[in-house]
Amino acid sequence: MISIDSEVDQTDTSPDYANRIQALTEQIQQSSGDKAAALYEALGQVQLKVGAVDGAVETYSTCLKRFGDNARLQLNLGHAYKAKGELALAIGAYQAVAQDPIQKAAVTGLWSLANLKGYGFSNQEVQKLETLSQSKDLSLGHQSLAQFALGDHWAQTSAYQRAFTAFEIANQGIAQIRPFPGDQYQNLIKTLIDFVHRVSWTPSEAMAEPIFIVGMPRSGSTLVEQILSAHSQVEATDELMLMGDFARKLEQDGGYATRIRRLQDPAVEDLAERYLLVSAVFRPMNLPIFIDKNPNNFLHIGLIKRLFPKAKIVNVVRDPLDNAISVFKQFFAQGHEYSYSVPGIVFYWQGYLTLMKHWQALFPGQIYHLDYEALVTSPVAEIENLLRYCALTPEPLCFTPHLSERAVMTPSAAQVRNPISTASLGSGLHYKSELLATLPQIAALKHQAKVWLFDDPNQGS
Repeated sequence: MISIDSEVDQTDTSPDYANRIQALTEQIQQSSGDKAAALYEALGQVQLKVGAVDGAVETYSTCLKRFGDNARLQLNLGHAYKAKGELALAIGAYQAVAQDPIQKAAVTGLWSLANLKGYGFSNQEVQKLETLSQSKDLSLGHQSLAQFALGDHWAQTSAYQRAFTAFEIANQGIAQIRPFPGDQYQNLIKTLIDFVHRVSWTPSEAMAEPIFIVGMPRSGSTLVEQILSAHSQVEATDELMLMGDFARKLEQDGGYATRIRRLQDPAVEDLAERYLLVSAVFRPMNLPIFIDKNPNNFLHIGLIKRLFPKAKIVNVVRDPLDNAISVFKQFFAQGHEYSYSVPGIVFYWQGYLTLMKHWQALFPGQIYHLDYEALVTSPVAEIENLLRYCALTPEPLCFTPHLSERAVMTPSAAQVRNPISTASLGSGLHYKSELLATLPQIAALKHQAKVWLFDDPNQGS
């Protein structure tokens, strides 16, 4: 069964991925039939999770050859090809899934094609999506996937009003399944601001200096990661969930914000060592500097600076209207429940800016706010500024990130294979007529971002 809960099924949640891969490999050698097929699938999923994409391609391909066609294997093989930038092969795998006689498999394959952000549907595929979007044999979630794919199709053909209607239906459907706990989010922001204040802790010279890329999703963080990871001294990892995991544990142990403030040096060192140990499998090259690109880590900057006082924080900021529409158009495999309504996105943006203003005051000169529009309009100057903040000497490959062969596991995987472009600037304007009631709030967010982040003399440099 293909689940809409996860673009890549998370079979294994253990942080000890290296041992898990070894154990699965050994079990495969001792198994046959359905058991071996299930083990192959589990191995491929763990390989994808840790960015061992070549290994995942080999695993899924071998399994398909040995045990025959399987929609879920084809789907994950497509994800692996997409991560590698081999889009023709990804399309082939997704098209195979889209032809599956099981409707929920077919709709997932079609949505995966749309999620390539550039695939052109045939008339036959559009008709199939329209049929699937109304199918009583599909769950509300799978019907919503069909609507997301239709929205992408209509947007690509410049039928923006029709696209917005499809996205709205899709989001309303997912919102029924995954409601946004807005009160919890608001309380978290308030508690962090009320309780997390500067703590005195002098780091050793040997302390790790990871780079954390944060911000709203769909703001250009993958592009920034590509730029930095093109440097010979920098290694990318993934959208690591470790800081969020630590936050949940601290919350259980007496309150997240309170525990950050009260962490003593031994506990700080233990958490920092744990982070480095668990993240090691994601950085096999063991380069001097590595990137953790999880946009939601803007919630955890206090914890990050407690564990790694010398960490670099890059906050990527996109125009709120362009970002809101981009988020609204995107189905997220997990989390991001605020994204299923425009008011929810505006609400989340407000919390994000309010908290970033707090972190800016708490850690003056230590957070670098990167304007996405400036980056794509004047890439050379902005990349030089970014590298300077990260204490990195400019290298030619940093200025041509589209040439990177690094695997990319985010919805932007296909887009970052293209040269830096201004094509997405103003993309939200296509939907202004559908957002008239919300435009004043979005304009206020844009003003706050400028005043609170970019006009602030405490901006990192």
